[in-house]
Amino acid sequence: MGRRHQLFIIGKINGRYRQLCAIHAQVHYGEEALERCVDILQILEHNTNRLAIQQELIAAANKSDEFWPAPAPRCSTEYGSESSSEWSECGSEGIHECGIIISPVPFPFLTTCLNIGASFRPDGDYCGLRTSPFHGVFDEGDNDDGITIFDLTDLDSVRYCFVDFVEKYNWRHLKLMTPLPARTYWEAYQRLNGPDEKIPLLRKFHGRKLVAVGALKETWPHGDWQENVSIIGQEQYSLNESPEHAESNMTAAGNAGIAAEKQPTPRSENTVPARIKSLRDHSMDSLLDLLLHSTHRHSDLVAEAEAFPDFVAKLRRRLYDNAATLQPTTPNIDLLYKVLKDEVEIDISVFKKFAASDLPLLIAKLRGGNLRTLNLSNMPELTESDLQQILHIRQAPSGTAKPNDNTSVLATDSVKDCRAIILLETPKISLEFLTEHMGHCDIYHSALFRRPMYTGDQVRDPPVQNPLKALQFAATNTISQLVWVGTRSSQSCNSKLRLENGQFDWSTLKYSVGAYSFLSQDTDHLKYRNFLLDIPSPTAKIVHSFQRLTQYLSKVSYLEDWPAAAARCFATTSNLEDGGYSVGPMSASLYPRFYPMKPVESGKDRILMPGQWAIILVQEAFDDKNQKELDQRAFETSDDEEDKTCLAPEEELKFRPLKRLRYAFVKALSKSDPLKQHLWVTSVSGYVQNVLGGTTDDTEYVKKWWRKQRRYADYYKDTDMDAILGKIYASKELVVHQRVKGERPSNI
Repeated sequence: MGRRHQLFIIGKINGRYRQLCAIHAQVHYGEEALERCVDILQILEHNTNRLAIQQELIAAANKSDEFWPAPAPRCSTEYGSESSSEWSECGSEGIHECGIIISPVPFPFLTTCLNIGASFRPDGDYCGLRTSPFHGVFDEGDNDDGITIFDLTDLDSVRYCFVDFVEKYNWRHLKLMTPLPARTYWEAYQRLNGPDEKIPLLRKFHGRKLVAVGALKETWPHGDWQENVSIIGQEQYSLNESPEHAESNMTAAGNAGIAAEKQPTPRSENTVPARIKSLRDHSMDSLLDLLLHSTHRHSDLVAEAEAFPDFVAKLRRRLYDNAATLQPTTPNIDLLYKVLKDEVEIDISVFKKFAASDLPLLIAKLRGGNLRTLNLSNMPELTESDLQQILHIRQAPSGTAKPNDNTSVLATDSVKDCRAIILLETPKISLEFLTEHMGHCDIYHSALFRRPMYTGDQVRDPPVQNPLKALQFAATNTISQLVWVGTRSSQSCNSKLRLENGQFDWSTLKYSVGAYSFLSQDTDHLKYRNFLLDIPSPTAKIVHSFQRLTQYLSKVSYLEDWPAAAARCFATTSNLEDGGYSVGPMSASLYPRFYPMKPVESGKDRILMPGQWAIILVQEAFDDKNQKELDQRAFETSDDEEDKTCLAPEEELKFRPLKRLRYAFVKALSKSDPLKQHLWVTSVSGYVQNVLGGTTDDTEYVKKWWRKQRRYADYYKDTDMDAILGKIYASKELVVHQRVKGERPSNI
């Protein structure tokens, strides 16, 4: 059952339109389809995502013609099956592990952007979907309500359109096989009164161009694409625009065939005929040629040239224009430092002549500046040893151990202030290396983004062994577990489950390890889920994700989808001012909607290792929509006294059930007694201060942001947290240290 819809991203790569990714949404139509479309457009155009998107477009341009499957007619086999059109030809891009074929996802960051925008909002809105093979034909899917298409040819103005080719449930007739604007598609489902300017959702589409018919014809030539002559004005102009005209508007990165995707300013001097160039322009050109091709430093010349206000801008432009051939000489490294020292986002990947051994000096010089994002993508020969040199990763002193084992850790001193490292299309850098040595910042790595994206059909019946082994970024990632504990309203209202002081008697709630006890209707079992967080999670990102997750949980009462929604809550970045549109990798342990996620039963996964943290969420009466509904349930009366489990009115003050969400950040302390597990419980602010320190700029940045946010969960201050943790963690004896204001735990 559903209102099925597919979404695609296309773009012009090396002069030809290509399909880059696709997803299948189970319920997606009408007004909701427009809302999701707006979210996706915001994500694709957001500054935080721009550099990663550019790198995948460059990666697409680097693919040979043999990589791209020939456009095929509609496939007669089941959508997304192994025998579907062109599946076998993309096997080299698929991931085969434990007998499960993971969908070919060659551009996983773009796919993640599409996935998150189409499926999730923190306000409690979630739509189930699955990743489709990137080469899937537009009309081969199980479809009820058309498709949505995004054209990334111009990243400054991403195009969109809706297309209907089935016309199953439409309220009014739509022209088939033609790009439709937002209003036209929406009006197929309900009558709209008034102009676009009077309808808030349609105002968000104002000024946006539609995908050109020529682009659709080139992407899927078997389709009988039609112009929509009924649309006038700008929409009509956009429909008739040819792919060639669209290509002229491409950004440098969208073109994806040039070496330097960043063009800081227009090259106005190229529009001036050479014969009337001023003497100063000739002198500047000669000086730049001298500087870039000399093996000697010309400090005096550079000092004099800096008196001209446009010298640094022209030098930067010349360096990036010649990036593919620029030699890694000491003078050139000095010149690069001069133009990059004040930049926040630095792209080193375009300098193709620079070896790994040439980069540490430049990065070391830049570390004292504003560097926050470092791009090393599309460097297929970059090795782990190279990366160690570039980032000045050093071996920790003997005896230093990671929290989850006894191996040594590495520290990234030279980029300690870097917030993001982009390593897309670097196949020689393994996830294992990243888990050991990184995690202090946002990491963009193709395998990390691709990891959770296997097809929905295959996760319904997986093998006994989970093919997605948990990654632990425990060397620098402080959060390793996310634990949810919940009680149903029937349990919250049952006085037999309460102590005399009104608190829950957690010992009466049996711990259940059944696969679906999470959603069962029984009143005897504790609803409990424990997930390992297998993504790099710097502190700012943890706080950011936690706020999104508590907002989502506070809005929903049906929790079947919440693990998948939680994966999207954590698929963000450390950019706290992103408006909700920055994209990071999704957790593979949280992502699948259909995977039979059993609670962690016993053994090492129910132990919090020394130095690790867990987020504990306790949600009471999670299945009631609001407190009013819970009160009505709590004070109902029953004629049968034996069946009476609801509270009596006189017990209201003491035992009134509350629909509430509370939390605690819990850290395992390094105590020497092997028979006892010492846990320290604190709030968000205590967690941030403990991890980042009490006086750093980062601490104040995160805490200031947190203080501005609306609270969707309260810190769990009650003493019965000891009993809850005793149900969660297997230990002969548990010692819980509650946080006191101003107190810091020992043996940190």
